[in-house]
Amino acid sequence: MSKKVYTKTGDQGKTALISGERLPKNSLVFEVLGTLDEFNASLGLVVLNFEHLLATKNSQPDLNWEQLNQEKQFLLSLQNELFKLGAEIAASPKVKLEDDFVLKLEKQIDFLQNDLGANWRYKFVLPGGSEISAFLDLSRTICRRLERRLVSLDNERDIRQVILQFINRSSDYLYALRTWVNEELKTAEVEFQV
Repeated sequence: MSKKVYTKTGDQGKTALISGERLPKNSLVFEVLGTLDEFNASLGLVVLNFEHLLATKNSQPDLNWEQLNQEKQFLLSLQNELFKLGAEIAASPKVKLEDDFVLKLEKQIDFLQNDLGANWRYKFVLPGGSEISAFLDLSRTICRRLERRLVSLDNERDIRQVILQFINRSSDYLYALRTWVNEELKTAEVEFQV
């Protein structure tokens, strides 16, 4: 039989980091790891929505299919990088977030903003628009919660500055992407009214 999914080692409310250190399951580091997992899972829904959209290629020939596919691939690389971040937070001696991924995020954001040009949204818009953008908005808000948890963790145990930059840029990227997708799908944005 293969290795069982349950080990019973956490039945008393404690679990271990990769380093072997055992802590209560409600420790801040596990709150960060759980929020990170939730963020990554929400991105799985976004990727699935991209796959559904890409499957309609023949019925909507005027969309920028190449860029939509590139964004889907970039989201997959972001998900992979989030696993590396989780390993680093869990005290892995070997696996770490790639420092240059922040630059990759900035490059994607710049492309999307430049492609939107005058249609870039400077005002607050209501979340959603299209289904895929609604999922992007949800992921963005989970990412922001993760950022708050990481700042708290940084106060408890020093984390590398690039981690906070990475999560901050990730939420910026998701906002730029949701705006770009809505523009690409010709979905009207609803601006916040005072």
